Amino acid sequence: MPGMNRITTTCAVMMSALACAAPSLAQHDHAKAINEPEMVPAELTPNLAEPVLRAIEAPYLTDEERSNLRVFHGVWLESDLDDVNRKARAALVAGVWDDASLSDPGVDPLLRADAARLRGELREAISILENNDSIAGHRIRAEAFDALGETDNAEREVAAISDSLLRFRAESASELVDGVISFVVRANIQGRPAQDYRRMLELLASARDDMDRLYWPASLVEAKLLLDKDSTSDALGAIKQALMMNPACAEALALRGMVAVRSFDFDTAEQIATRLDAVAQRVTGDQESASPYSGIILARAMLRQNDPDLAEELLAPTLDRFPTMREALALRCAIEAVRYRFGAAEKLLTEFDRLSPGSPQALFEVGAALSESRQYAESADYLERAAARRPNWPAPLIELGLLELQSGRDLRALDALRQVAELDPFNNRAANSLELIEELLTYDTVESEHFIVRFKPGVDRVMAREMLAPLERNHEIVAAAIDHEPPVKTVIELMPNHRWFSVRITGMPAIHTIAAATGSVIAMEAPKIGPEHKGEYDWVRVLRHEYVHTVTLSRTRNRIPHWFTEAAAVNLELAPRDEGAAMLLATALKGESLFDMREINIAFVRPEKPTDRSQAYAQGHWMYQFIIDQWGERAPLDLMDLYAQGLREDAAMRSVLGSTQGEFFERFKEWAWEDAKSWGVISEPSIEDLRIEATLAAEGAAERAEAILEDAALVAARSIAGIGGGAIDGLELVPVTEERVDQWLDAHPDHTELLAIKVAHALHESNDLATDANAPLLERYAIASPIDPEPHRQLARLYLSGEAISDRFGAIPHLEYLDIREQYSPAYAVELARLYAAQKQWDKAKTKSERATQIAPFDAGHRELAATIAIQSGDLATAERHIAALVDLEPGRKVHTKRLERIRELITQR
Repeated sequence: MPGMNRITTTCAVMMSALACAAPSLAQHDHAKAINEPEMVPAELTPNLAEPVLRAIEAPYLTDEERSNLRVFHGVWLESDLDDVNRKARAALVAGVWDDASLSDPGVDPLLRADAARLRGELREAISILENNDSIAGHRIRAEAFDALGETDNAEREVAAISDSLLRFRAESASELVDGVISFVVRANIQGRPAQDYRRMLELLASARDDMDRLYWPASLVEAKLLLDKDSTSDALGAIKQALMMNPACAEALALRGMVAVRSFDFDTAEQIATRLDAVAQRVTGDQESASPYSGIILARAMLRQNDPDLAEELLAPTLDRFPTMREALALRCAIEAVRYRFGAAEKLLTEFDRLSPGSPQALFEVGAALSESRQYAESADYLERAAARRPNWPAPLIELGLLELQSGRDLRALDALRQVAELDPFNNRAANSLELIEELLTYDTVESEHFIVRFKPGVDRVMAREMLAPLERNHEIVAAAIDHEPPVKTVIELMPNHRWFSVRITGMPAIHTIAAATGSVIAMEAPKIGPEHKGEYDWVRVLRHEYVHTVTLSRTRNRIPHWFTEAAAVNLELAPRDEGAAMLLATALKGESLFDMREINIAFVRPEKPTDRSQAYAQGHWMYQFIIDQWGERAPLDLMDLYAQGLREDAAMRSVLGSTQGEFFERFKEWAWEDAKSWGVISEPSIEDLRIEATLAAEGAAERAEAILEDAALVAARSIAGIGGGAIDGLELVPVTEERVDQWLDAHPDHTELLAIKVAHALHESNDLATDANAPLLERYAIASPIDPEPHRQLARLYLSGEAISDRFGAIPHLEYLDIREQYSPAYAVELARLYAAQKQWDKAKTKSERATQIAPFDAGHRELAATIAIQSGDLATAERHIAALVDLEPGRKVHTKRLERIRELITQR
């Protein structure tokens, strides 16, 4: 639909103009001339479908037919473009709409009109085809009128096509596909019932399967229909089919680029943009030529990365060339809105309305972009305005419904999504989200001063009624640290399983996390074990992380860089850096693969390596700590305030930190080296340096040691395989022996790598178990390497194996080390609860037993332990709570009911 779809129809005119110029396979059978075919160069056909290649190289084609067919399938030769009509067809399909051939009066008017439409010269397109009564002519005028906002005229053109197809059977695939495009226009104006969508797919299938299997526009239009329904996987298949039959179709490439942008695959988007430019250059012969689509794709990619300044810069060449191209103009409005310059955006929208006074396209573009930027109130306004202009167009209502759902305004979301269900029941995201809203309306709630917890009636009540107190403690911590309280209560939605959680967050059931904040709403999956669940987890820590997002988004009016809000959230988890994060950061630091300020934001949403997302979280936290260390606790809050005013990250950093983004990053890396040494992951001198020094000393070449060690190129180039071999500068390095390690440790007693070798050797000698003999070494290594949990595991195991209970108390500090870092298992907390109970340290015992029931709230065994400790400590109220939970968790066990009655009697007696 022109003016509606983000990628406008480029290639559709080929449907009529080439129906005569490029014969179908059936027509080929009747060809009389038998000629030696001119082969298509291999570089033009790397992924061309074999049937297409056979058709082009069929010996019975005339030279003229073969040239027409090469142009139709996007593999034209330079000589094919000597004919002005073929040049015009190639220019149209390649996105070179301002080529001189497309203004030549002798060129097919359908080609000239479609090019004018795509340039945004809509009145010109209509004028060219004023007396053209072909189906293609009606289709072009329908799209042009629609883009102008003249819906009555557009519907009149569609009606003419519909009448024609009803009176006369379609003679070609092009007529059927033109008909489908026009029916899409009508559907978005009138809001057609579900059978229209099915009918359109049937017509496309007929064009492709019954009339011409090589008619690629059918696959192209099918892809657009599928994308409109959020059936991305099927749409990608259709795009691939179209490109296999025409690798030069700019619109198919642009659709693929748009899918890449939507999925944060910016590398693919850039590759597609480069390919689009190359296609355009095949028409112009100018290596500097650029496709208008490449500018749009790159601008959208930058906008999605919250860089509107670069987006504008990338879009500018397209607008300079095609100043009335509606998609580019609408995108320019969105760019200004994402800068939070709403007055300027309104001026651009007014200018857009002068060109297309009834069109909702620019309003929708702005609303969708603001929704992506979490500017929910402003986004809703623009989407509602777009929907008011075109009440039966599903797109703005879909975005509005999903926006309202994420911002917690359920009844408004329900209203929008129910309208969508009537207009477009085939949209996957909308259908899933409507099902979710109707599910949420059946949920119960509990409420405190700052939170509302929603939960599915049933066993989830056990957890929900216990959540408010820990949530309020989280609020105290986070509100104090961020110096801000959200103006409304935060809604916590406790989803019963992973499917419902996924739909709640994305509108599609496929997401790989356990909790997520979308502003004033935090959705979380119940920490349960089973095939429909992600498992148990420390939900108090997880929700504190998510609540930091809620508070920072509120303080900054949702205008905070992605890495920065994640960094603040990790910082307030109040847990020490674990070994995995430390090693990941140390490896990146030493390998010079830390993310720069742009890469880190992308790594959260589109990781290239399995470790990228974890590194992004860890590195962001590290940079946040750097800011606090160098500029103080207030600096992150001052940055947040500037983000709230609409300043971009570079400007905010200049103001608060006195550094550009680039300067900040370079300073951070210098600081990071010193900080990493305190973790015990970077030891100096390295073992390789110690080996070189020892080797040179043994060779009587001590005077060469300093020179070699300072030779950065040699040091960087060496790669020692194993700890016993290796050579440098022609010398075989000395092996790492136990005796030599002891010597080196005498000189470097806290050297982590040397101690690790000693520990590994000692454990090997004791069957990988800690013993009384190696315990002192493990204790020494634990101090030198504070991020390594292994010595604590070994020592905890050793002390817990003691026969007397007092012998086991030595495990406590090691279990505490492990427990504070543990997020998914209550095992350490349970063991600590038992040990503290044995010591009659009831407060500590209760704290740990509570932690166990928080990580695994539906585990009856942990509830039993918590209730027992509470009774032993005289805390009958806590005991009552856990026994009441047991009644709900194990309703068939009458003993729980009897115990609950007895506890309540004792409480009454008090």
